[in-house]
Amino acid sequence: MNASNILFNALKHHRGYIHRELANMTLDTLPNSVKVLGNSQMDIYYGLLDIPALFGEVAAKVRKAGITDETTYLEWLKDNSGYVGITLSDTSRWVLLPGTEPAKYVHLHPARYSPYSMRVKATVLKTALACLVAWPDGSLPGLSILNQIRKDILGLSPVKDLDSCEHLWDVMRMLKAD
Repeated sequence: MNASNILFNALKHHRGYIHRELANMTLDTLPNSVKVLGNSQMDIYYGLLDIPALFGEVAAKVRKAGITDETTYLEWLKDNSGYVGITLSDTSRWVLLPGTEPAKYVHLHPARYSPYSMRVKATVLKTALACLVAWPDGSLPGLSILNQIRKDILGLSPVKDLDSCEHLWDVMRMLKAD
């Protein structure tokens, strides 16, 4: 088992990756870019481990558990209610599930409410990305502009008022942080 066996959607789960991808997104390309986010909730890791370090630690933990191939990995999960939780060097917690792609049998997610993670609804993340593409300086849009972006670019319903957007602003600040 090695890092190449890990399935990980970095656009859903890794702030550093999302931060870098923002530089390549435009309001025209954004709708296609965010389709992979779906419509549910996700946890975004904002800790200091970059993706190679993250994968390296995960692979080492799996190997330390005696898992060397897909068959033993799937048996390990089966023996543990279908998933295994691990803690990495920075105290962040992660969940290992069965992969769905050939040779990528370790599906990796940040654990819910793990240290260095934020729980985010897909619509909030999509809106935050659109706002950060439109205003790379991180400034906050007014209500009419925000709702225009949600409706015209993302196909989402409007928000009632800016008072209900505190989580959106938190997500934008988290994504923008260096």
